[in-house]
Amino acid sequence: MSDSRVLVVGATGQLGSAIARKLMASGIKVRALARNADKLAQFAPQAETVAIDLRDVPKLNAACRGVDHIVSTANNNLGKGPNSPTRIDLSNHQNLCAAARNAGVKKLMYVSARGVTQDAPVDIFRIKWYIEDAIRRSGVPFVMLRPSAFMETWVDEVIAKGIREQGVATLFGDGNNVMNYIAIEDVAEFAVKIVSRPEVVNEAVEAGGPSNVSQNQLASLIERRLKSSGKRRHVPVIAMRLLPPIVRPFNEVAARLMTFGLYAATVPQSFPGWKTSADRFGVAPRTVESYIEQMR
Repeated sequence: MSDSRVLVVGATGQLGSAIARKLMASGIKVRALARNADKLAQFAPQAETVAIDLRDVPKLNAACRGVDHIVSTANNNLGKGPNSPTRIDLSNHQNLCAAARNAGVKKLMYVSARGVTQDAPVDIFRIKWYIEDAIRRSGVPFVMLRPSAFMETWVDEVIAKGIREQGVATLFGDGNNVMNYIAIEDVAEFAVKIVSRPEVVNEAVEAGGPSNVSQNQLASLIERRLKSSGKRRHVPVIAMRLLPPIVRPFNEVAARLMTFGLYAATVPQSFPGWKTSADRFGVAPRTVESYIEQMR
C-alpha cells in the first residue's frame, strides 16, 4: 500500500484535508486536488497538488493518471446560481468517473451521507443519491462512505455559534428528534482504513458514532460546557415546510438550510448499528460528550 498513490478530490475542505493528512501520516502518497492553489499549498511538499476545476476534463484526466485510488469529498453545498450543487455536483462526478475509468483506477471512494434517497427533502441529499447511482453505473470499482451528521456542523456551527454570539440555542422543531453524530476526524479514519483494504469494494459503508441524541440533549451538553443561560429558540416545522419554495428564487442557500432543518426535525436518524461498522474497520469514534468537553 505504501507504493500506492491516492488522489483526494476536494482536499481543501474540512473532511478532505483531514483525509489527506491522515493518508500522508500513514506513509501513503497523496495527490491533493482542489480549485484553490493557495489553499492547496498547505500540503506541499509532502503531497503533489493539482489546482483544477472538475469541469476541466483534459486536466482532470491528467490528474487521475498514475493514481491507484480516488477519495472524493468534493461538493458545492453552499453554492448558488451557476455554482449550485444542483447544477454541477452530478456532472462533476460524472467527469471524475470517466477520468477514473480511463486511468484504470482501482477504487473510487465517494463520501456521501447516511440516509440519502432519491426523494429526500434536502436537494443535496437527492444529488448525492444520483452521484452514487452514476458511480455504480460507471464500471469503476467503488465504495460509498455514508457518515451520519457531523459534530463540527451541529455542535460548532448550528448550536454553539448561536449560544456564543447571542446566548440562544436555535433548534429545529421541538428538538426531540434523535440524530446520530460523528466527528470529521473519525470519518477520515474510516476513509483511510477503507483505502488500505482492497477487499472492501463495490459496497456502501455506513459510518457513525456512539451518540444517538436529540437536539435538546445536544444543546444541554453545549450549554453546560459554555456556561450558557439555556435560552432556546425553536424553528417551527410548518415554517420550514412552507418557506423554502418562497425563499428559493431569492436565496437558494437559505432555502437549502431550511430543508436541512426540516430534515433534522422530522426524519429519525438514530444509528443503533454504528459499532458493527466501526469494529469492522478498527475505528473508535468519539462521543459528543468527549467532543464537547474539548470545546473552548
